[in-house]
Amino acid sequence: MSRGIKAAAVFAVILGIAAAVVLGVFRIQSIDIRGNERHSPEQIRDDLIYDFKTRNTLYFSWKYRSKAPADDAPYLASVQATMLTPTAIRLDVTENGLVGRVQYEDSNVYYDNNGVVQEISDTIHEGIPLVTGVDIEEPQLYQKLTMKNSSTLRTMLNITQLLIQSDLIPDSVAFDSSGNMTLRLGTVAVKLGQDEYLEEKIANLVTIYPQVAGQDGTLNMEGFTGKNEAITFKSNEPEPVSSGNESEGDSSGSLAGVGAGTGDTPQEDGGEGNDTPEESSAGTPFMVFDSSGTLRYDAHVVNGQVVDGYGNLIDGCRVDENGNVVDAYWNVIDPNTGQLAQ
Repeated sequence: MSRGIKAAAVFAVILGIAAAVVLGVFRIQSIDIRGNERHSPEQIRDDLIYDFKTRNTLYFSWKYRSKAPADDAPYLASVQATMLTPTAIRLDVTENGLVGRVQYEDSNVYYDNNGVVQEISDTIHEGIPLVTGVDIEEPQLYQKLTMKNSSTLRTMLNITQLLIQSDLIPDSVAFDSSGNMTLRLGTVAVKLGQDEYLEEKIANLVTIYPQVAGQDGTLNMEGFTGKNEAITFKSNEPEPVSSGNESEGDSSGSLAGVGAGTGDTPQEDGGEGNDTPEESSAGTPFMVFDSSGTLRYDAHVVNGQVVDGYGNLIDGCRVDENGNVVDAYWNVIDPNTGQLAQ
């Protein structure tokens, strides 16, 4: 046997021994999975570690070296592996988010922000709004929801994402046969109407809802565009009887809408209403946004300054050279009419 052949044989033996060591030593024996909530570590492990290659620590840590989706686990938005030892792996995962659920037969069908079905079960996850009034076809896991009206699907995805992003989660979002939407937040119904100005409606709802939370009634935002429309709340609770001149019945009031005066200035901190504004601030109050983005519904102009019903300055608002009020969102309001200046 020539010297070259002997050298090649020795090299092959050494390479084989090295490969055996690598394949034998670098084997996943323990895996620490973090970030999962809905899916068990066993399911994730079995879906990602399933053959000879994926059981190898070096190959597995290389395959999932960066945060990226996993084809073998379509319920995961990202997977990142870190090799701790030749036999141990730490796996950081992010599950696909759920933005809404619909019901099909007796099951809850959860979908993500792309409308892809992520779960079909009888489980009810808290913080995920239920959408009713939509007719979906038989759902398939990890496939996009299908329904006869594609525009309704777009609206459903839009409204549920906006609500999740705004951290305002209703009990349900109901569609009627004309596509009008109604949110249910406990005992408060919010009529949003059609898929128009949804971002403006939800942004204002976030500000307004604390004023009516816990009451029994309907908040009407169907015609709201974010300009000068009033947002009315019709209460189902009986009004208190006063001096025998008022009877029980539904009550309603105007809550918001820049430039829409309510005609009433609500009491603050349970006050008795004895501290009234000075005469120079009398008149119909109007609505402005202050520097913190809060909608103030009792604004007046006093001595060239914008104040609330108790004479306190409202930050972010000023009176321009024409006598109109400019609020923090650059709405220009005529203080005499409470409407947006033309």
